[in-house]
Amino acid sequence: MYDLVMKAITITIPEELDAEAAAEAQRLGISKSELIRRGLSAVLPGDPAPSGRDPWRSMAGYGSEGVSAAPGDIDRVVYEL
Repeated sequence: MYDLVMKAITITIPEELDAEAAAEAQRLGISKSELIRRGLSAVLPGDPAPSGRDPWRSMAGYGSEGVSAAPGDIDRVVYEL
C-alpha cells in the first residue's frame, strides 16, 4: 500500500490521451490522478497493485475463487466430459 504522503508531479501528454484519461476516470468515478496511479502500479515492479491484487492474474482470467486447475478439471469444463 502507498504512503499517505503524496507528491505532486507534472507530466506532458498528448491532448487526445488526456481526454481519454478524463473520460475513463469519470467512467470509473475516480480522479485522473488516481487513474494514473493505478496505471503506474500495474507496470512498475514491486507490490503488484495498491489493492494487493495481481493485475495480470485478473486479465488472464484465472485465479478466481472456486476455480480449479487440477488435472482433468479443464478437460471436463472445455470438453464437457
